[in-house]
Amino acid sequence: MYLRCIMDKSTEKTERIDLLLDGLIRDYGLDHRVLEAKVFSAWKGAVGPLIARNTQPISLVDGKLTVYASAHVWVNELLMLRGRVIPKINKAVNFPAVKTLEFSVKPIHPSKPPKIQRFRRPKRLKLETVELDLETLKRIDQTVALVEDPDLKARLKRLFIKQSQRALIKDE
Repeated sequence: MYLRCIMDKSTEKTERIDLLLDGLIRDYGLDHRVLEAKVFSAWKGAVGPLIARNTQPISLVDGKLTVYASAHVWVNELLMLRGRVIPKINKAVNFPAVKTLEFSVKPIHPSKPPKIQRFRRPKRLKLETVELDLETLKRIDQTVALVEDPDLKARLKRLFIKQSQRALIKDE
């Protein structure tokens, strides 16, 4: 993807957006935050889903990744896996970002993924049929009067009549 930058009024230059973003990230001093986010993102893949559910990376400072664990058993497990976890994370981020791991037992607050909106069938409403008054029937006739196709006109009229006849049963 390319982005057109206007350098001044007389010159236009087209540059790749990924290169522009890399430059902006460096210019604003956000390199470390981006690297930290990549390391946090690589954590689950490096330790597996079970350990990831019970741990949470907190900070990356000078190559030291600090991780909270929900119990001592997870700290012990991670201490044994330390030699495999660090290379996996560094490989995932393509940079030797993590040199050491530090663990603390603290309650973790995993970020919950956003709930997926799923279609839910609406609850069936209890309906009853009501008799239509002449005024309503007249309005329906006026509504469909401009429809030229006789088949469509008849179908629309039936639809409007059926919809008008339905009344919700009030819950008592």
